[in-house]
Parts: sequence; C-alpha cells; structure tokens
Amino acid sequence: MIQSEIIKKLAMELSIANGDFDHYENNHKYIQMALSIGIEHYTKDMEEIISMDREGVEGGRYKGVTDASKKLGLRQSDISAVLTGVQHSTGGFLFMKVKDYELVPRENS
Repeated sequence: MIQSEIIKKLAMELSIANGDFDHYENNHKYIQMALSIGIEHYTKDMEEIISMDREGVEGGRYKGVTDASKKLGLRQSDISAVLTGVQHSTGGFLFMKVKDYELVPRENS
C-alpha cells in the first residue's frame, strides 16, 4: 500500500469510528499533516487551546478541552462549540487552538 492509500483508509476508519462522514475531508487532511510533520509534534500541539477575553487578550493555555473545562468550570460541549464556530463564546471566554492562535498577526506592544 502506498502512503496516499493508507491515509485514505485511516481517514475512512476514523469517520466510521466517529459515525460522522461529514468530517472525512478534515480527517484526511489532519492525518496527512500529522504524517508530514511527525505525529508526536502534531498531536502535542493539535489539542492545546487558549482562552481569551472578548477583546482577544490571552487568558490561559490548556492541554485540551477537558483541561479547560475543569479549570474554568465550563461545559466541554460549550468549549468545543466555540472552537468549531457553532458558538461565539462561553462563560465570557473565546477559545482557539494554539496552532491557529499563533497564525493571528498582532501588534507589538
């Protein structure tokens, strides 16, 4: 099997396991990215998230949705909804994955 076939198979298996074929393309992209930059590096940074106030000022960094939920006393589903764009905020916080946050240009203070 060549690499592209393996990626397709893994993306399909992940979609089957999650029971959600709407995200097949995203699964495919993430698996491909993980293989290209190294799985250890990718999975470590992929889940880390940042909380921000409504002005976009960083409030904290968390290992993932579960960690943020426990530390902030918010529901995991609400934090996930903010991360996926279903909700704008929860508990007065905005959330963003670290890998996306680092791409946002900022003015130097």
